[in-house]
Amino acid sequence: MRVMLNRHEQLICEVMGTVRRKNAMQFNSDHQVSKQNPYDMDIDGFTGEFAVAKHLNVMVDTTINEKKNPIDLIWNQKTIDVKSSRNPNVDMHVTEFHKKSPCDLYIQVVLHEGYADLIGWIDGKTLFEKATLKPHSIRSSYVLPQEELYAMEDFK
Repeated sequence: MRVMLNRHEQLICEVMGTVRRKNAMQFNSDHQVSKQNPYDMDIDGFTGEFAVAKHLNVMVDTTINEKKNPIDLIWNQKTIDVKSSRNPNVDMHVTEFHKKSPCDLYIQVVLHEGYADLIGWIDGKTLFEKATLKPHSIRSSYVLPQEELYAMEDFK
């Protein structure tokens, strides 16, 4: 499922991602596992959330807090965590923290210039039943192969 983002929406995502990064640097130690530029990572994260919110016709969360809330969106009284990447072959990665208090739904997004592909989704219970815990020196993650996600066309 493709969501087009016009230049104004892209600018909003860049500004919000940058503001989130600047705010987070004041209050938190960085546990980033990726080698991606931290600003780009936060911009991509907000862009993915924005694309899913646009698709679901809900408001994106623009609050700036000291602590990152694992809930990115709320849709039909269900909590959603959006996972964004620029890698088209990305598997879903969810930190151990989420197992203690999982979201209802997880959605994988792959970003491109000017659009986002909503790759698939999975409910929290099924995610932790199927995913494999992969240890990492900074932060271990549960990993679920992309092909095990449900198609966005089946999202309800």
